[in-house]
Amino acid sequence: MKHYALLVLLFCAFTLSGTAALAQDRHSHERKENVEAAKVAYLTDKMGLTPEQAQKFWPIYNEHEAKRRELVKGYRIDFRQDVDALTDEQVQARVDKIFDLKAKELALDKEYSYKYQKVISVKQLVKLYRGERAFTKLLLRRLDDKKINQ
Repeated sequence: MKHYALLVLLFCAFTLSGTAALAQDRHSHERKENVEAAKVAYLTDKMGLTPEQAQKFWPIYNEHEAKRRELVKGYRIDFRQDVDALTDEQVQARVDKIFDLKAKELALDKEYSYKYQKVISVKQLVKLYRGERAFTKLLLRRLDDKKINQ
């Protein structure tokens, strides 16, 4: 229950907004940090991590996320250009690159699943995957609610 109280507190902090451009940058950074802290609390609770497990798990998770973010950058870069302005060969090359990036992402996830299992149980690993999806859905609902209330 402590984790849920922390999660609610962090979500409240997440919803604050600034007005000046500088304040918005600072606020954006703070909001990102608050979301990350909420994610840690949420996943720690969902996975039932002990303090010892958490101490070993989170550095591995953060490393994995950093590598995954680098791969995902490739998705965004290749598909920003108007597809109608490209030749079929250029589009095919981008599609091929996306499949290559997805294969690399899958290999990375598989590699880290083994690293995680040195620290957590396989059941906790499944709870991690489920928790990540649930947390993302929770954030998307919060964003939708915020848009509706504006």
